[in-house]
Amino acid sequence: MTRPGIFRTCVLWLCFCVHLSAILFVHGNPARADEEAQFSRLWGKMGENWRPDSRLPDLSQAGYRRGMEPYRIPTARVSIRDFGARGDGQTDDSEAFRRALEAGAGKLIELPPGRYVLNGLFSIRRSGTVLRGAGPDRTIIVFQTPGDKLSPQPTLTDGNQPTTGWSWANGLISVGTGRYPRRSGVRVVEEQKRGDMKLIVEKNSFRPGDEILLRLQDDAEKSLLRYLYRGHPGNISGLNNWQVVQVFRVTESRDTEIKLDRALRFDVRLSWRPQVEPFVPTVTDVGVEGLCFEFPLEKYRGEFQEVGWNPIEIKADAAHCWLRDVLIRNADSGPYVHGFFCTVEKIVFEADPERLTSRGYCGHHGITVSGHDCLVRDFDFRCRFVHDLTVQSAIGCVFAEGKGIDVNFDHHRWAPYENLFTAIDAGRGSRLFASSGGGMRGNHSAAGATFWAIRTQEPVPWPKHFGVPCINLVGVNVSGVEKIAADLPEVTDCSRPWAELIPPHLLRPTNLYEAQKALKSKVSAQR
Repeated sequence: MTRPGIFRTCVLWLCFCVHLSAILFVHGNPARADEEAQFSRLWGKMGENWRPDSRLPDLSQAGYRRGMEPYRIPTARVSIRDFGARGDGQTDDSEAFRRALEAGAGKLIELPPGRYVLNGLFSIRRSGTVLRGAGPDRTIIVFQTPGDKLSPQPTLTDGNQPTTGWSWANGLISVGTGRYPRRSGVRVVEEQKRGDMKLIVEKNSFRPGDEILLRLQDDAEKSLLRYLYRGHPGNISGLNNWQVVQVFRVTESRDTEIKLDRALRFDVRLSWRPQVEPFVPTVTDVGVEGLCFEFPLEKYRGEFQEVGWNPIEIKADAAHCWLRDVLIRNADSGPYVHGFFCTVEKIVFEADPERLTSRGYCGHHGITVSGHDCLVRDFDFRCRFVHDLTVQSAIGCVFAEGKGIDVNFDHHRWAPYENLFTAIDAGRGSRLFASSGGGMRGNHSAAGATFWAIRTQEPVPWPKHFGVPCINLVGVNVSGVEKIAADLPEVTDCSRPWAELIPPHLLRPTNLYEAQKALKSKVSAQR
């Protein structure tokens, strides 16, 4: 072989090794020749142990368009440069950006390479609008005025400490208009159990293919909240008039019976005044991708001292929206996601050393999800937030295949229910389950929180402070749970905790979300 040929072969082999190393880093170290893959009693090898009423929740429809479609990118496009933006890092491009959002509503708005200085609040309220930069290393949005100065929101914490609403919500760019509106619907007239796939309604005008929203409203005794917590709600004096919802697609409809495309997450009791209404989000298919959000370099002031360096918020009336390929630098908080079926992927957090507090924190909340059926994946925390990943009131959301130096899974009370953390390299593991939230807002997590194939450098304690027994730890380096692991309940029994002491690198499947998607696709193809 000639020297060029040898060189080419070596380069190809090196590329293969690098690619293989990347795969192993994301999916976990493979079992050695003398070790065998291990499988959970909740799932089995191919999902044969799973059933719709299992304590292991079904997360197969999380993410943009239920994980079944590529992002919808509009063909019509405009450029921010068409509206006078300079992108030179000096000129205030706020007005050009605002005009681009107006003229580019429903279109692809391109942000060519540059540093775009912005001062102001901006909103996207038209479906199909996509902001696309040239990559986070080439297109940088530089915010110069904090949110609390643009829109002051003085308030108090649950402990009566003065703060601002920008401490735990809002974004300098917002997607959607506000709360998801309540729409007229029809009463559900028969009770159902969690895991059932039908509803009986008073009158039925729905057709196969329709999207519907089931709404349950708590009663005076707060029995719905007590059910979500499976009888261990903690102090729920601060949770009032509670509602939960779930979205379905109708598969069959006849007389007063509606058949659903997935199982009920909740029991349906008539005392909770169940009703079904059309699912009509206000804004859909909005995307933000390929750019960096950068904030002024100043020392982080600490928890509840934030000033509103928050890049973006997806509001509760938005659905099927996405953020991807985004770098966030020196932020108080990262994205707040309140909508339905949204995806946040390939998000990187960085902070300059001068930004960090004496305890090493760079901000308050990294990624916060309080929506429904959302997916957060491929994240990279290169600095520590007080709360890296937060679920608060989130239902059926997934965090998968991310990493960080010392990642925190913050369960922030307000009844987060049936959320999944899977295939994550959490780094050191010194504060994996550290959680916060006002003490009168219920226990940290409601039922169904699942942690699957979580890698940490050191063992972590069982999250007994969560307060609810119906949580699942499978493939987590957790200490002191030998008695739990030795006496597991039935797979439908939520009265006791579940722990399987499988080494994370041996657990298969590593990504439970992808495994559930594959099983659902297989079952659908067989029908």
